[in-house]
Amino acid sequence: MAKPLSSPPGVSDSKNFRALEAWMQNVFALLSKVGSVTTDVGSIAAGAIGSVTITVPGARADVGMTVQVGLPSTVSTGLVPWGNVTADDTVTLYLYNRTGSPIDPSSATYYARVMP
Repeated sequence: MAKPLSSPPGVSDSKNFRALEAWMQNVFALLSKVGSVTTDVGSIAAGAIGSVTITVPGARADVGMTVQVGLPSTVSTGLVPWGNVTADDTVTLYLYNRTGSPIDPSSATYYARVMP
């Protein structure tokens, strides 16, 4: 389950720079768990799934972390991406080929961000 972010400092806290600083550090900590890998996924057969493993420091398995995936602009529209935390500090990005023919993505950089 996603961890809720506290509300930003309100109008009454406009002169409380510590409250704003603490809130911004909290946001940064939530968004800083990012990893990337440049790889060639290889040919993905029709109806099959290709995968890419990405190291993301701070990712924790089995605690319900949310995964966002970043794809290169060259990725085929026939591929459906998703990701999950498969082990501590490891995200696996999956690419499902929904078409009726093989797709061979070129070497590219894939990104993943995890959030509690």
